[in-house]
Amino acid sequence: MGPEAAPERPAADDVLARVHREEHSRLLATLVRRFGDLDLAEEAAQEAMERALTTWPEQGVPEKPLAWLITVARRVALDRVRRDTTLARRVAEMHLQERDRAAPGADEQALASGDLPDDRLAMLMGCCHPAIAPADRIALMLRFVGLLSTAETAAALLVPTATLAARITRAKKRIVANRIPLTVPEDPAERARRLPLVLTAISLVFTEGYAATSGEAPIRQELTGEAIRLARITHRLLPGAAEPQGLLALLLLNDARSRARVDADGTPVALQDQDRSCWDAEKIEEGLALVEEAAGREDAGRFTIQAAIAAVHAEAPAFESTDWAQIVSLYSLLLMQGEDPVVRMNRAIAIGRRDGPEAGLALLEELEGEPGLAGHHPYHVALALFRTELGRDPDSAWAQALALAGNAAERRFIARRRHG
Repeated sequence: MGPEAAPERPAADDVLARVHREEHSRLLATLVRRFGDLDLAEEAAQEAMERALTTWPEQGVPEKPLAWLITVARRVALDRVRRDTTLARRVAEMHLQERDRAAPGADEQALASGDLPDDRLAMLMGCCHPAIAPADRIALMLRFVGLLSTAETAAALLVPTATLAARITRAKKRIVANRIPLTVPEDPAERARRLPLVLTAISLVFTEGYAATSGEAPIRQELTGEAIRLARITHRLLPGAAEPQGLLALLLLNDARSRARVDADGTPVALQDQDRSCWDAEKIEEGLALVEEAAGREDAGRFTIQAAIAAVHAEAPAFESTDWAQIVSLYSLLLMQGEDPVVRMNRAIAIGRRDGPEAGLALLEELEGEPGLAGHHPYHVALALFRTELGRDPDSAWAQALALAGNAAERRFIARRRHG
């Protein structure tokens, strides 16, 4: 029995790994919709995954893995609710019983058919409830919908990990205390008020996938794919709004370069060294069409401007023919949307390409006291590159960049550029 079952284990483990990677946030969102409690949803989802890890290799992978996990996780959660009087009261206050009476058997029918609702956008909107502190909203979205670890979320938000952990704990307590529903608001005006933070969270999920802050791989495709999917959902929800469309364009245009961004060893390849024939022409075509339409709308904002910058890069047949003057203008326009040290850094780099490395370096060195860039390793890479071009000593900047890079592939990239 043992030897016969062994060959099935890799297949079951592979499926579970894929489901965890691609569907765990959906499982969590489904549980939150039903029970209204993040802690309960997390614990039930984790136990369901653990049961799958022991059950699937022995009994085979179910035909609908996500539906199986949801069923098990719901039973786990219900068992805990029945045992915990305080938790049962809290779940009742979230109107669980009323929802069940309003749509008897709806969840069961969806599970049986495999036609499962996707509650992740509801989670994103719910995390932006006005009763949740502004600094905590994006942290919640990245942690529980983007499924970044606490450390990855902290890196994305440029804050210490301990600070981020405290924010998440505080936000979860506020959700419970204020009985905040993690749902899409019915009021269109309220949806519009929450939208900017939702878009920012989706963008940060993509950024973590596109330039991973930890691990071995420089690109985490499960995160970039999830961000693009969430951007498409948001765009469909608000098809006439410029910014959801601009964000989708931005993500597609950046993701189009993914195949050329790493070499055979998995080490990142700088933009000027990328083989542009490997860029995804279909994604570029879609992204260019989206940003052109979004840019013509009155409500075009920072995501549409960023998409326009990505479009300039996408349209250049070679790095040397990039329209850096247009990129500088777009970054200047982006700064008018609000102060951002990373935008100011990128504008300085673009000026260095337009006007020469000395101009770019001078602007970068003016930002050396900026707290938001002190722990941002691309800033130190840019300093080192411009100093190298000017024949100045880049060692301190390279050393700082190497110390800050959390991803093994990024460290290889920095080491090669430093000694190359």
